[in-house]
This record gives sequence, structure tokens and C-alpha cells, in this order.
Amino acid sequence: MRRKIIGASLFFTLFGALANLPPLILLFRFDALVAGIPIESVFLFGLWLCLIGGAAWFAAVLPPDEPPAPPGEGRP
Repeated sequence: MRRKIIGASLFFTLFGALANLPPLILLFRFDALVAGIPIESVFLFGLWLCLIGGAAWFAAVLPPDEPPAPPGEGRP
């Protein structure tokens, strides 16, 4: 399960990086306003909020990494 979550977090990171590149952002280049804000800005800040929410979710779901026990110090 842990490997799947780590793989999903990598995909999520790559999606966020690619979504910020100009070709995708330029898809929203038309004169539209959402509550007086240009659609490009709404897209960027919406994407930003989704990435922050996703990062918080991945941080909550992934178990913490524990360093391996040194040799000779076994668990009781």
C-alpha cells in the first residue's frame, strides 16, 4: 500500500509541474472573468490550492519513515 501512495504522490507532483507549463495555461487564454478575476488567475490559484490540499493529504496518509535499528539493538 505504501508503494502505491508514494507512486501516486510522484504522479501528483509531476501533474502539478506540467499543469503550470505555458501550453496548458494558454488553453485558458480568452477574455473571461470569474467574479472579476481573469480565468488564467483562477486556474493558477485553483491549481495551487489543489496541490496544497493534495500535499497535506499525502502527508497525513503516508506513515512516517523510521530509521532502521542499528545492528545489535534488536527489538524486545
